[in-house]
Amino acid sequence: MKSPVAALTTATFVRPDDLRDHTDPAVLYARSYLLIRLVVGVVGILLPLVLWTVDALVLQGSITVRGSLSAYYHSGARDLFVGTLCVTGCLLLTYLAAQRRTWDYWLSTVAGAAVIGVALLPTERPPFYPGPPTPLQARWGEHAVATVHFACAAVFVLSLAALCFVFAVRDQRYGGHPVLHRVCGVLILAAVAWAALGLVVDLDLGWLTSLYLGEVAAVWAFGTSWLVKGVDLVHAFPARDGPQRRPTQSSAQNGSQ
Repeated sequence: MKSPVAALTTATFVRPDDLRDHTDPAVLYARSYLLIRLVVGVVGILLPLVLWTVDALVLQGSITVRGSLSAYYHSGARDLFVGTLCVTGCLLLTYLAAQRRTWDYWLSTVAGAAVIGVALLPTERPPFYPGPPTPLQARWGEHAVATVHFACAAVFVLSLAALCFVFAVRDQRYGGHPVLHRVCGVLILAAVAWAALGLVVDLDLGWLTSLYLGEVAAVWAFGTSWLVKGVDLVHAFPARDGPQRRPTQSSAQNGSQ
């Protein structure tokens, strides 16, 4: 009997060749899929820049970046940080929700649940932060909440790396940008290793901590992988990569996808 994991596939829905026919339900489904990819990619690219900008607008004193992206919970950009991660989590939770036997669905679901945990379970307050602890921190302790926070962050980032490799496998089979997705996956893993090594060895670059640099690199690599696919929606031209395309008559006769 095949295990549930072995039954998962990297193949998703049959992709129309032309995304401009809005009367075709398959086109509408594909465009919805691409819209999620586009939005998630844009959010990933812009998040570090927007957090810094908003924090700088309300910060009293010298302007600098925080020690990590998670540290923006304890800043003037808190609402933006929490809201953006929750929106991203909801998009990931609903990504390919109708196709539960795919690696995409399960990896994005795990990533979505994990990033919501990152948003709602904050890291410890910095020494200079004057605000009170959150109710969860007061009840469970700041260190315990921060431990769960970083566990969720690790699961989130590693799930995103795995998704990049899934995209690469599919693009290798059906045409697209397998090398780009593979590079993004490797960059995410390298960024995690950099941040982890920075906890042991000083890898800070001036006032940019290794943790912050690793997080930003991972988020940008993740955003790039998702954004590349979503660009097809902007151009609305025949698809070149991603899920398998609708078979042509000749390929259907040969039994190929």
